[in-house]
Amino acid sequence: MKTLTKILTVVTLVVLCVSLFTLVASAEYVDEIIARKVDARAAADTPCNQHPRDQGYVCESGRVFKSTAAYAVGAKVTFLDADFVGTSESDLDGASYGTKHDLYTVEAKISTCSVAGNNKYYKCNYCGQCYSDAAGTTQVTESSQKLPLASHNWGNTVAAANATCQHDGNIAYKVCKDCGAIYDTTNNVYLSSMASTVIPQTGHKWSGWEVIKPQTNVSPGQERRECENCDEVEYREIPADGITDAPYTDLWYVVPLHDTWLRGEEALTFDSNLVEKLNRESGPNANYVGVRVGTDSLYENSYDTFDFWSWDRYIKLGDKTMQGLREGQYRIWVYDRRNPKEYTTSCDFWVVDVPTLEPYSTDKHVVNSSKSLRFVASEEIRPDSVQVGSRKLYDANDYFVSNDRKNVTLSPDFLNARQTGTYTISALTKDGRTIKTNFYILSTAQASSSPRTGDESQIGLWAAFLLLSGAAIIVMVPKLRKHGAK
Repeated sequence: MKTLTKILTVVTLVVLCVSLFTLVASAEYVDEIIARKVDARAAADTPCNQHPRDQGYVCESGRVFKSTAAYAVGAKVTFLDADFVGTSESDLDGASYGTKHDLYTVEAKISTCSVAGNNKYYKCNYCGQCYSDAAGTTQVTESSQKLPLASHNWGNTVAAANATCQHDGNIAYKVCKDCGAIYDTTNNVYLSSMASTVIPQTGHKWSGWEVIKPQTNVSPGQERRECENCDEVEYREIPADGITDAPYTDLWYVVPLHDTWLRGEEALTFDSNLVEKLNRESGPNANYVGVRVGTDSLYENSYDTFDFWSWDRYIKLGDKTMQGLREGQYRIWVYDRRNPKEYTTSCDFWVVDVPTLEPYSTDKHVVNSSKSLRFVASEEIRPDSVQVGSRKLYDANDYFVSNDRKNVTLSPDFLNARQTGTYTISALTKDGRTIKTNFYILSTAQASSSPRTGDESQIGLWAAFLLLSGAAIIVMVPKLRKHGAK
């Protein structure tokens, strides 16, 4: 029993010795040779996108050890197992990042109506964090430094205009002078383009065709239709029956070839089968055809009143008669002077004064001049319809319409922003008719080489002054001589 106890004691001592030797052996790495030193890097000196690290050594074996000791490269060192960190230099890095920011300045910017501005702040090149101060002590968010958009710089509101059969209308809108934003002032929404402001023209809504001159066997007839939305009228011919030598119809008519006469046009011509009948029966010079406009009877006098085309059915009211009529609706009566109760026909026609737009004093503007261009309309115009070329004007700084709506003035700033060339200014009258005229923008060289209209009056004044001066000299010279002789 004692022998067994001794044996167990010896075995236990042997195991303890072996374990202790193994523990001591595994706690140290002997004969490691230093390949290079890895310097420590404090958090305050480390960029915020990198990790701080401990001092350590990379050995020739590839093992990396953490150590604050000062070992020389090539030295043989014994490291403890606790100092072993791995096989890569990055194993010496800490878990967190450094605290050293690389800040750059984001300058302050004023907001516009399309781009938001910002306060002045500082942003790190590494991590993107933002600070309100250059020292990087007060962190802020980038969004908190943004400023709200500025208000739009709106131009004058363009009034709404109804679409007509032949002209587009528009909704009420305004345009920002800075960014070009378009705002529907009726529905309070922004629009994507100027095309969104347009109300397309409706097109004519025609009535049915109405016969105003029936065809006969030898002459065509005529019918007309009217637009239910405006005063537009269309005519078309009804072909003749094509049978010759047929008797006259009992339905007498007189119709204008054009029912509207614009001031300044040539004579207005009417077609009447009653005239044809009377001419064929008695000859064009028998003077049986009676013509009356309203209550005024007309008499043949070449083109000044009316003229019968020999052996035909036409009546032509001459320039003198038409110029004597004011704008409005009239009725022409054609009758047989011998039997007006039996043979009389009539129809309506219209006289229209053509509206005009003319330059007030000149139609020329010299680039960089401080003078405006003024145009005078013969009728009131719609202030929101003024255009130069295809550009519709809406900015009060570009143009001005007088209170009586008969004068349009283009500003010097607007004119000086244009290139040299020929331009057309146009506008709509109250009843929707278009008036327009041309004007010219000249360079200084062009202006100096072109004749100066309007200077003739000055030349005349100078000429008169010289003549008067010469006459005065002629009168005064003898008196002066006489006075000198005394």
